[in-house]
Amino acid sequence: MKMLMITWTDIFYGFGDFCQWIFRGMKVLGHFPNIIIGSLIIGALAYWTMRLARYKKEAQRNNTIE
Repeated sequence: MKMLMITWTDIFYGFGDFCQWIFRGMKVLGHFPNIIIGSLIIGALAYWTMRLARYKKEAQRNNTIE
């Protein structure tokens, strides 16, 4: 039976090759992921702000804590 021997060098080179592969893919995508993530954050903040305004109106109507 042949022994499989993995060294720390193999692990680090493997991780480095994986990172290079990922970054090549990111370079191809350009700013598209930035635009998507930014849009999601802006949408979430807008939704959160609308919900806060709704809760404040409801609290004023019921004379409860704002």
